[in-house]
Amino acid sequence: MFTASRIRLLAVTCAALFMAMLDNLVLGVALPSIQKSFDASLTDLQWFMNAYTLAFSVLLIPFSVMGDRFGRKKTFLLGIAIFTLGSALSGLSESSIQLILSRALQGIGGAAIVPLSLTLVNSAFPEKMRAAALGIWSGISGLGLSVGPLIGGAIVEGAPWQLIFWINVPVGVLAIIGGLFWLKEERGERKPIDPLGIVLLAAGLFGIVYGLENGNDKGWGSALVVSSLAGGAALLLLFGLWERTRKQPFVRFDLFRSRRYAAYILTGFWLNAGIFGAIFLLTLFLQQAQGYSALGAGVRTMAWTGCTMIAAPLAGLMAGKWGSRGILSAGLLMQGAALAGFALLILSEGVRVPFAEQMPLMMLAGAGMGLSFTPLSHGILTSVPDSSSGEASGISNATRELGGVFGIALNGMIFQTGDPIRTPADFGEHLVPALFVSAGMIALGLGCALFASGRSEKKKSAENLMPRTAAR
Repeated sequence: MFTASRIRLLAVTCAALFMAMLDNLVLGVALPSIQKSFDASLTDLQWFMNAYTLAFSVLLIPFSVMGDRFGRKKTFLLGIAIFTLGSALSGLSESSIQLILSRALQGIGGAAIVPLSLTLVNSAFPEKMRAAALGIWSGISGLGLSVGPLIGGAIVEGAPWQLIFWINVPVGVLAIIGGLFWLKEERGERKPIDPLGIVLLAAGLFGIVYGLENGNDKGWGSALVVSSLAGGAALLLLFGLWERTRKQPFVRFDLFRSRRYAAYILTGFWLNAGIFGAIFLLTLFLQQAQGYSALGAGVRTMAWTGCTMIAAPLAGLMAGKWGSRGILSAGLLMQGAALAGFALLILSEGVRVPFAEQMPLMMLAGAGMGLSFTPLSHGILTSVPDSSSGEASGISNATRELGGVFGIALNGMIFQTGDPIRTPADFGEHLVPALFVSAGMIALGLGCALFASGRSEKKKSAENLMPRTAAR
């Protein structure tokens, strides 16, 4: 039952989650205004975006494990405070370097907010209600990501760009106050602090993400990109070897022995790789090939995001009744079909295809996203013991973030291959193969999801207790 205390918990966690997810993409449409304010270079513009993504993706797992040890409520509220401070400093920035550092601070806070909000929601609801609660969480997460360009465009067209950051401050303050009174402290598995492990993990993830984000601009064969990717991979390998020597590892690799858990983690990677690589290019398609303003493109993508917001809570109800794998597979199938449909539509009608013909495909993709996010989170969290849910949430979010960065980088490389893009028609010709590749990545995710068989850890635990109860 959705009691008053659980509704308050959802309000606090989802408000902070929306704020953190919104700032992944909200800044994109404001970059031209910021460039004028600071006389910023192209490299500065890239770092305005990348500073958040790098800090966010690198620290997801460390913050999740810290929450299990020191307290999930405490770490979650610390994340909100850091994010709110970063937002205020971003709004007060008077130079490019100040904004870059402030965006990194936002990313640090977001890395605590996102996984721990999921863990807090998961633990607050009994198993029969958990999928529905996770559906609300997933809907808010998807909405925050999706409406970022719309909100950013609306603000930039009518107000100073600094307002993009200042709107986070009252939300953050209210979330902290609400969290202090309405959230209960809880802990997971108490692991000893592992400074070397944390450094190896963070540095390895940083190298991988940095290399992927700079491959298209610097060149995939450049010394910087190759050394970054190779160095990151080597550090992650060293992290794995180091963890195997510890009695209580920072990350429990034995969780991956569960086929169900490993399959869902891989599904999340390919899901984000396919869908966010496509969203990135389709948003540009509406503006650069079809001539819509940033706000106009944002309004039209609401056909996509609105369906995500509606489908995510429904997916939670369905996953609770019928299981995660079937609903997730249906959602992935819908997204893959929609992306392939976009490619075929542009092939047959060109870049001037009316939006009325694009809208059904957007709605199909949006509904597919909504049907995917909730069962994926539910499937991962029911594949591990409750004591490991914080760690599982961090690993899930980190791999999905890596998937999104990988998908954008790969699609960007495919999109830029060939002759220069000089006309809208050229844009369409370059977009089509990238969309087919995105559909292929979604298909890989579907293949992984179909392997996610096996019972949940909760069911196994219940079955293990039955003989003991009978013996009494």
